[in-house]
Amino acid sequence: MAQDTGQESDAQELDRVIVTGSLIPQTELEIATPVISITAEDIKRQGFKDVYDVLRAQPLATGSVQDSQFSGGFTPGAEPISLLGLDPGFTLVLIDGRPMADYPLLYNGQSNFVDLSSVPTAMVERIDIAPGNQSAIYGSSAIAGVVNIILKKRIDGTNLNFRFGSYDEGGGESIRYQLTGGQSVGSGDLTYGVQASRQDPIFGFQRNDFDSTNDNPNSALQYGSRTFLRLSATQAIYHDPGQATCDGLGNLFNGSTIRDFRPNRGFYCGSRAEPGYTSIMNDERSLSGYVNLTVPMGDSNDFYATLLANHNKMESNSGSRFWAAGVDTGQIIFNQTSGDFETFQHIFAPEEIGGIDVNNERNTSDSYNLAAGFRGTFGESSWDYDAYYARAAYDIKNRQLWPLKAEVENFFREQFLGPQLGEYYGYPVYAPDVDAFYQALTPEQYRSFNSEIRSDSSTWTHNLNFQLTNTNLFNLPGGPVGFAAVLQAGEQSWENPTDQRVVNGLFWGLTGTQGAGKRTNEALAIEFRLPVFSMLTANVSGRYDQYHNKGVNSDSDFTYKVGLEFRPVESLLVRGNYATAFKAPDMAYVFAGDSGFFTSVTDYYRCATEEPTTPIDDCTFSGEGVFGTRRGAPDLESITATSWGGGVVWAPNANFDVSVDYYRVDIDNKVNDLSLDSLMQLEAACRLGQLDPGSPTCVDALARIGRSGPNAPVPNQVNTVLTNPINVSKEEVSGITAKLNYRWETERWGRFSLSSSYNVTLDHESQQYPDDPVLDLLNEPFFSSEFPNIGSLSVTWEKGGWTTTLYGARYGRTPNFAAQLTTAGYTAAGAEKVDAHVTFNGSVDYRFNDDVSLSFTVNNLLNEDPPHDRSWTSYPYYNGFNYNAFGRSFLVEVNWKLGGNQ
Repeated sequence: MAQDTGQESDAQELDRVIVTGSLIPQTELEIATPVISITAEDIKRQGFKDVYDVLRAQPLATGSVQDSQFSGGFTPGAEPISLLGLDPGFTLVLIDGRPMADYPLLYNGQSNFVDLSSVPTAMVERIDIAPGNQSAIYGSSAIAGVVNIILKKRIDGTNLNFRFGSYDEGGGESIRYQLTGGQSVGSGDLTYGVQASRQDPIFGFQRNDFDSTNDNPNSALQYGSRTFLRLSATQAIYHDPGQATCDGLGNLFNGSTIRDFRPNRGFYCGSRAEPGYTSIMNDERSLSGYVNLTVPMGDSNDFYATLLANHNKMESNSGSRFWAAGVDTGQIIFNQTSGDFETFQHIFAPEEIGGIDVNNERNTSDSYNLAAGFRGTFGESSWDYDAYYARAAYDIKNRQLWPLKAEVENFFREQFLGPQLGEYYGYPVYAPDVDAFYQALTPEQYRSFNSEIRSDSSTWTHNLNFQLTNTNLFNLPGGPVGFAAVLQAGEQSWENPTDQRVVNGLFWGLTGTQGAGKRTNEALAIEFRLPVFSMLTANVSGRYDQYHNKGVNSDSDFTYKVGLEFRPVESLLVRGNYATAFKAPDMAYVFAGDSGFFTSVTDYYRCATEEPTTPIDDCTFSGEGVFGTRRGAPDLESITATSWGGGVVWAPNANFDVSVDYYRVDIDNKVNDLSLDSLMQLEAACRLGQLDPGSPTCVDALARIGRSGPNAPVPNQVNTVLTNPINVSKEEVSGITAKLNYRWETERWGRFSLSSSYNVTLDHESQQYPDDPVLDLLNEPFFSSEFPNIGSLSVTWEKGGWTTTLYGARYGRTPNFAAQLTTAGYTAAGAEKVDAHVTFNGSVDYRFNDDVSLSFTVNNLLNEDPPHDRSWTSYPYYNGFNYNAFGRSFLVEVNWKLGGNQ
């Protein structure tokens, strides 16, 4: 009997694998933590073009994100995901179980995250997603879950792949070359890969649904951008330039500039095509390389090394640059000739600047993930070890052309404003030559007041790791106990030295982020897999992390995880888990230097002193434009979280399995910026004597608000505000996930397979301050437009050399624009939900022989546009944080295998 058990154990040992969510090799693929796996074949068959494309489509990725479609943000070249509707930074992204480096630029100008665009598909074996708290295994940031990208370790022969594609409506042409292979090198194994790709941009003018303002769903707003505008600021009406004047500018924006009319304002020279000169897909060129080497060092020990490197060049266009007189005075000047306060505005056309791509933001990035070490078994024991060094880095060189503030002001003084003649109530006084205003610039003139912004940013993380595992530590009634321990020490760096001229305000109407810092960390983790008896297995893990923000502060966290697997019969698994997690505050939250932004605030002090009987919403000072400064907070503590869940997996045979799981994540001590509205209320109470002005609270609040002096042309006007992040908020989310797989084979019709997954968010709440009301993010659209549910279905048919797959995804209804505009939410006029969004991808693959295959893929098979929203009157007239408007695309792919086993 003992001999039989040993033979069975040896047989099982051959089948043990590492499952994401655990450090212990095991035979069971379904454990206490639900894991979703997407293979390289799934990515290809289901019509996804890259790693980001497939992860963004997963039912767990319910949150809205600023991806490469949003060219007007801080990170137009990056592609993040939001698992469970939580912040992108709450998802830990790993490559082969090792963390990737953060993207050097800041998401929404505030926080760190991981960019998925740098991972080439040629090297991906599969992608695992484990939702919920995973810090007890992987450390910081694993709150929403873990995405583990597993790279290929063994390839038979050499594989060549060529893919090209385009979009139905034009733009976005792409070409991709891949070479992957494997071979023996002495006694070792070498796996390698190279991928080169090119992606052309898509501009708004290439899509019929938003190529001009004529597509605005509100017909009253179908007027053009004000490319040449003279406005009376006191009367809020336009000065009519006349038909002849606008005709003289008619060649601009590809001949679309006309004398246009805005209701209740008047005539001006404008272009309805101007908004379309914004890119919705970036121009990209990338080259990636991968090598994995394993060399035996005796009978049971190996040396291994792996390197994944990526070089990428990206260009995006956030739209036309513009200039308006009086940049420091709300874009208003005093016209001495007319005796009126006026605005002069000029939007620069491609013909004036020298081409559509002159103003492109250009990012050149280099990233890599490196690991090298030794692994094996200690003698004849059951103790395995893995000792390695890992390093990941991401460097970005950011370049873009932008008008310099002083130079552009001087240019237009010489062109038409004339010299400044003094000030009138704080506004600069000019006697402009209006006729000279209405003239196009030459590219040389445009270049004369521009300068290139140059910023080189970088992040890196590296660590030393020593891991011990034993799958047969001792026996319990249910079988051998598994054990794993990890000792880790590392360092992390973030450097974002934005061009100092940007931070100092030397560029016209532009601000940026900056900062730098380093952090060291040490960790010890232990995990046990305990087969209590034949039907019940427990998984227990704990991890202690300590980190030190260099020159600032230190913090530590202990996290743990408990999982139970109950198998009353072989085909049924009932599972549950409870875990804690933490996230060390983002490097940017701790080390950010002074970074500027433009915003508006309610001036409660002036409302109280100058309009005391007027309701706040109607107060003249309820929307004061100010310049804000944000800086890091060195005393931030870790964000903490708990999660728990449970589910059922039923697999009556090898061809069918179905699972349903519940999850809940509760986050505490979440970092958010100090509320400007609360700060303005506090400052007013201090100034009004309602609070002691000499108290530390008031001293701090008064120092954060910059006002003009009592004798200024506009006394006590708010000019500047200062904010920083604090540990203050709470958030919780819960939901249900389900997946089903079914495979069947017929003699006549071939093989069929069906897979489906679904996620529904049951509850998502947030509270910024302890005394604030709890926000229902699923039903208060002013704060979130996340998907309440996402489902997908894939059906594959295989017969002979043919393989055909139809993939469909349904995205639940989300709020329209009217619902998101104010805190009134769905009670606001015109507020409602847009229709659910359903898309299909299809692929057909034919294998001519064992070596050559040809596939044809259609992404967005029915050419579905984003859901129609008549209230979305801002360009591009759809929610670009939830949907894309690329349209239908076609991909043709050729695979050719050279050598290897047949």
